[in-house]
Amino acid sequence: MTSSGASVHQLLALGLVLLVVQVQAEHMLKLHSLEKLHEDGEDLQSVLHIAEDEENLLKVSGELKQHVTIDDEWQIHFLIHRAEALDGEFEEFLNLPRLGVCDAMKTYYKEFLYEKLKEHSNAPEPNACPLPPQHYHLKDYPLDVHLLKKLLTPGYYRIESKLLKGDQLKISYRAVIQLE
Repeated sequence: MTSSGASVHQLLALGLVLLVVQVQAEHMLKLHSLEKLHEDGEDLQSVLHIAEDEENLLKVSGELKQHVTIDDEWQIHFLIHRAEALDGEFEEFLNLPRLGVCDAMKTYYKEFLYEKLKEHSNAPEPNACPLPPQHYHLKDYPLDVHLLKKLLTPGYYRIESKLLKGDQLKISYRAVIQLE
């Protein structure tokens, strides 16, 4: 999955976490899992991979086949839970309000992602919304987790990102990361 609404959706999950709370920088971050929870294959087909390249760098690759036009009727939603232990009880940490895809592209996508993303993908321009059907590619996008390590307290985080059209879930991913 990559740079259209669904890719913005996935990369914003990590990008928006950067706005949370300040902590010390010498923590280690580990990606425990990344899984696709739901996909409406009629409208979208995606594959997303995150590989650890070095201690402070994750490489994101994937593709998204978008079969329909995506506009602000499509919304992105992020929910982040935190626990002290991987098998512990996760409690809500951050529940961001739904944001229309076009609004997200004109703000967070434009400010935090686009410049570097366009070097590794066929990412659409931030003002290119609505997004017509397209096949997007992302290859080895370097996601520097150094800031995440500075901004989060030690523990386990479950980041759920969803792309919805109205109340209909179109695609959903969940990542579990550990900060120690």
